[in-house]
Amino acid sequence: MSGVTRRRILLLLPLLVTAACGSSGPADADELAARAASIGVEPDVVYAVSLAGFEPASQSAGVMGDAGFGVAYAAPDGRMAMLTTDPRGAADPGCVVAGDQHECVAVHDGVAVRLSAAADAVDEDTLRAAVDGAHAPSADELAALFADAPDGGAPVERGDLPPSGDGAPIDPEGAAG
Repeated sequence: MSGVTRRRILLLLPLLVTAACGSSGPADADELAARAASIGVEPDVVYAVSLAGFEPASQSAGVMGDAGFGVAYAAPDGRMAMLTTDPRGAADPGCVVAGDQHECVAVHDGVAVRLSAAADAVDEDTLRAAVDGAHAPSADELAALFADAPDGGAPVERGDLPPSGDGAPIDPEGAAG
């Protein structure tokens, strides 16, 4: 192998390693805005975490509370973790253990990001590291988070939810038996 060929390989090696690892750059801001709008949330509350062995369950992605975002992360063996965000940042950072549940909170750019799981599903240190590293989704993460969401536009209008009251669906007379 000539010296020139060896240098070319060495120069290309970082690109090959990056491509092989399957990493992707940050999600396009317009794509993030469109995907967030499709489920009725603001793009600045959409966060992702890196949690080894877990993938987002995209059918669970949606609005949490008045203006937050939430998505469940699932492992193939059935373990679950829940990510929620609150744009008011109204939470004290740190971790708490309540019974068999761990919950860790970090505030990123004024958004409280909360990650919770059963103690036997994810240990506290792993949960803390994941929530501390919460970030706006990469292009690959955005695709995974919103795989089951409608493409762009507004959330689906159900038509059976009243504009006021308790929010229970409006059932036709006698539907409940």
